[in-house]
Amino acid sequence: MKNVVLTISYDGTDFSGFQRQSGERTVQGVLEESLSLLEGEVPIVYGAGRTDSGVHALGQVVNFYSKRDLPESAYLKGLNNILPDDLKVKQMKVADDNFHARKSAKAKEYHYWLRLAQTPSPVGLKTLWISEPLAVEAMGEALEHFRGSHDFSGFRTTGSSVVSTTRTIFNTSYKRLGNLVVFSMIANGFLYNMVRIIMGTLLDVGRGKIAPDEIPLIIESKDRQKAGATAPACGLYLYKVYYEHDVFCVEKNNQLDQKQIKTEQFTSNLDIKDYIT
Repeated sequence: MKNVVLTISYDGTDFSGFQRQSGERTVQGVLEESLSLLEGEVPIVYGAGRTDSGVHALGQVVNFYSKRDLPESAYLKGLNNILPDDLKVKQMKVADDNFHARKSAKAKEYHYWLRLAQTPSPVGLKTLWISEPLAVEAMGEALEHFRGSHDFSGFRTTGSSVVSTTRTIFNTSYKRLGNLVVFSMIANGFLYNMVRIIMGTLLDVGRGKIAPDEIPLIIESKDRQKAGATAPACGLYLYKVYYEHDVFCVEKNNQLDQKQIKTEQFTSNLDIKDYIT
């Protein structure tokens, strides 16, 4: 048995999220069905992030166990020829048996893209179109207040159940590229819809409804009603998943304590070329 690891990218527009659902088109479901044509059986695919319906990915990481000794080309060429146009494999390697795409992950990086223009664009990068003026610099200032370890109870969808609502955001940044603006967040984990609610709150800042220095009080309140609306999924990308070692060189029984992680390990890459190559 080989522990096969794939880095995949997808346009989430026509997927009902990552996780397999009966009667729905999902990333996991399509990937498992396509892999079965190579593997001779349907493998169980484990994903690093369970992206929601409409959310995209540039660097989603998955792993599964294969009984076949297939070459890299079987996945980069053969599997990509089977997969639909909105889901493709970028990289394939073999990891140690103990590697798990989700459980071995130490941090995830999400990007959210806005297009500030009078009219929307039907082609190119998937973004949230904003036709009204936004105070982008104020949004960037507000974004910095989310850094650190906080109880993000007020930034999750009601009804989601987790053991702890405390998460650590290691790094945040934003960049303007013409009429595009991209916001980046790197954390040890995100609550359900957390990134989209943070973005909804930043949009309220940009519209002058919330002052940047109000963000710490909103976080401290743990009150969902004080945060912004949940921003649409269309502008959100899972950009990268971070591991202790290179994802394809994972050592057995060598777990990194989250307390040992330093913020400087995680530096956002906001280069648009990654989205067009």
